[in-house]
Amino acid sequence: MNTHTWPQGARTVVLLTVNFDAETFDLKETSAERMFGRYSYGRYAVRAGFPRLLDLFSRHGVPATFFVPGGDARRHPDLVRELAANGHEIAARGIDLENFATLGDKEADVLARSRAILADITGAAPVGFRAPGGELSSRTLGHLADAGFLYDATFQDADYPYVYGLAGGRRIVELPSTYALDDAPIYSARHTHARLQAIWRDEIQAMHAEGVLIPITLNLRGDFGSTRAARIAILDTLLTEIKQLGNVRFMTCRELAGHTLSLGLPTEPDPYLAHAETLANTVYRGDLAIKPL
Repeated sequence: MNTHTWPQGARTVVLLTVNFDAETFDLKETSAERMFGRYSYGRYAVRAGFPRLLDLFSRHGVPATFFVPGGDARRHPDLVRELAANGHEIAARGIDLENFATLGDKEADVLARSRAILADITGAAPVGFRAPGGELSSRTLGHLADAGFLYDATFQDADYPYVYGLAGGRRIVELPSTYALDDAPIYSARHTHARLQAIWRDEIQAMHAEGVLIPITLNLRGDFGSTRAARIAILDTLLTEIKQLGNVRFMTCRELAGHTLSLGLPTEPDPYLAHAETLANTVYRGDLAIKPL
């Protein structure tokens, strides 16, 4: 039985999250000298997509949480500062979209350095994290808690936020997302923006009816992201329809994580412990899973 309650009596909460994966994504396949042609979708994100998306949020008066790789933050510090100045939350996403499941002893250092990059630019250390590709190691949650993070937004295993209780009394809030409300799988499969609108409308209406969290994941890019003109128009329509559903509250991830802690929910055990014995004797085949971007 769920005991989660939303703030101020809202029926549901909408989380607008944006993966700020610009040139960092392209540099995983090419070099800086070839950042043109087919590798220019990341440049589109910051040249054309960013102002269009920011204007949309401003017109609707809704806050969003941007998960920013440290590499992209260093290339575009003015954009990151503009986000913060407009009331949006800046959260961490590694430095170069690293696979945290394979970083090993470098994992804690990458988390610390990515946090420091964003803190230097905005003047405030981020409290949230989303793993690129949805890949974490058995130690990631502990590293996040040790580094001062409040929440993770990587898992896709629940309809409501919850709290992990880790060794040593450490806690980390989990803000789960859903593959169904992520634009990247739809657009990377070359579906139309009208197809996304139909899928998301059904999902959002059903979630609102049940009163569960509505976590929307957007990507800034020009290929599988939502910042082309026609795709922004679809988002405009969807945001209007969400408001018309009634009794809906838009929050940043930081706000929702703080609210979740205030509920005093029982903590859940470290998810690795439930599978530790199996993983000790079986090679993990994460490559067989469907992964977010």
